[in-house]
Amino acid sequence: MLLTVDIGNTSITLGAYKNNDLVFTARLMTDREKNGDEYAAGLTDILKLNNAEPDGFEGAIISSVVPEITGNFSLALKKVIGKEPLLVGEKYNGNLKVHILPVSYLGADLIAASVGATEKYPLPCLVADLGTATKILVIDNDGVFRGCTISPGVKISLEALAERASLLPEISLERPERVIGENTVECMQSGIVYGTAAMLDGLVKRIKEELGAENVTVVATGGYSKTIAECCETEIIYDENLLLDGLKVIYNKA
Repeated sequence: MLLTVDIGNTSITLGAYKNNDLVFTARLMTDREKNGDEYAAGLTDILKLNNAEPDGFEGAIISSVVPEITGNFSLALKKVIGKEPLLVGEKYNGNLKVHILPVSYLGADLIAASVGATEKYPLPCLVADLGTATKILVIDNDGVFRGCTISPGVKISLEALAERASLLPEISLERPERVIGENTVECMQSGIVYGTAAMLDGLVKRIKEELGAENVTVVATGGYSKTIAECCETEIIYDENLLLDGLKVIYNKA
């Protein structure tokens, strides 16, 4: 089995693969204060819950955008499954082709998502990754990563509204029934959900024009992608585990 790990700013997502099948996924909260032993304890609990034997893993691979956690989680993996994990970056990148900049300049999450999309979907392909930040990755017809857009994520926007506007509350992210909100919560939900969807529609249109391509595959992944994608006018494929699939591809090519 292979253990794939995506360390994000908000959560750590784990996926266990047996051959090409994703056996289970799990999440841990990203905690910059935890040491390797604490992460090892959490990882051990997850494996027990999913009836997975630690010595059943042939290896592990990590993509991380939180450098201060990477070392501790690597130690945890080595302690629990007895294997040194591969780290996505300059050495392990699935041979992703990148326009202009070296691949080492890209975040590990961008590399993994791009490799996953290139492996799974027709090109050219745009990947809308809606996590802590909202990103649209651009992969051209030759499988080259051309660049991306980055904007504040849904959660960041919600937190900023509640923090900076005294009369606006903290709310959960749900799709409102209508665009024109009739109370404060509906208004905020509409602005965030439909506003983000409209931004994605607009950016996808502009990116298509710059690429000079009409038939472009658009894939959505990340924590808030399903809710937002359902509100887009653009035809979007929802792929919850795209990044984990990309990590598996990178590991197999290592």
